[in-house]
Amino acid sequence: MKTAKVFLGLVIAAVLGAQTLQIEGPISGFVFDERNASLRPIVGLPGAAYLGDALIGEVAWASVAPGGRSALVLKEGALFLVTGLRGPAPAWARVSGAEVVPERAVWSEEGSLALIYSTATGAAQRIRRLTGVPVADEPVRLTGAGALAVDSEGRVIAGMPEGVFLLGHDGASALLPGLHAVAIAVTGANLLIAGSNGEIWRIHNYASEASPELLTAVEDPVGIALSQDQKYLLVAGRAERAVLIYELSARVLAARLAADAEPTTLARLGDADLWLVRSGGGPSDPLLVLKTTPEPGIWFVPAGKGE
Repeated sequence: MKTAKVFLGLVIAAVLGAQTLQIEGPISGFVFDERNASLRPIVGLPGAAYLGDALIGEVAWASVAPGGRSALVLKEGALFLVTGLRGPAPAWARVSGAEVVPERAVWSEEGSLALIYSTATGAAQRIRRLTGVPVADEPVRLTGAGALAVDSEGRVIAGMPEGVFLLGHDGASALLPGLHAVAIAVTGANLLIAGSNGEIWRIHNYASEASPELLTAVEDPVGIALSQDQKYLLVAGRAERAVLIYELSARVLAARLAADAEPTTLARLGDADLWLVRSGGGPSDPLLVLKTTPEPGIWFVPAGKGE
């Protein structure tokens, strides 16, 4: 029976690969369009970009890796890794052992490992071998998890009702007890964590001798990141209706970039200086992209060329 399932997965992957649309022009990144159940490219550069036609259609869910060259895709009841999104012929591979029906995912910094999570069941699975034949670890129970992150070693940082915890190979340890995390980002040996109370924390050496440091406070944060040169802290604030840029060394606000709509995330797109701020959901719900260099700005991306 297992052999038959593997064979069926290979057949489905071959058929789906043949259905992929080819794209012409520069690609800034890819987004999952939930309204149209598709994975779509952002064609062109911020300021002159638009949301292109579906690269992959009839998708129940998708999550794009940092760098924008691969994605996890839930289609026809199966989870696939699609690689080569920017190439002429993206390749499909069914994820072996995937049991969780994901509603969201987080990726390690370089995109070599992902963690999928189901809010409905509270189950999570690590997905490994994302540069080869993908395989899922055994599911783990993280009931009530809020913000999540995963590092390249497979350690999970989980925002739970009781606080923020590191789930490592030797068990669980508390990083910030009592804090309700709404966003977590791994930045090398450190973590950035945004709490629902507005506190923004950096935890130095989180995997060994963790040392927490309170950086600032922002009302209703929804996303957090470091700039490519790691000199600036980026915080997307829903109440602020803006992305705030702090100079870390001086601990001062360097820029406030107002958005046309409330930010809902801060997720890296294809380039290291390009971030998704709002995924959009229709003509009256704009897709917003942040570009941090050379001059920072937030750009509206229309749903089609000329719109």
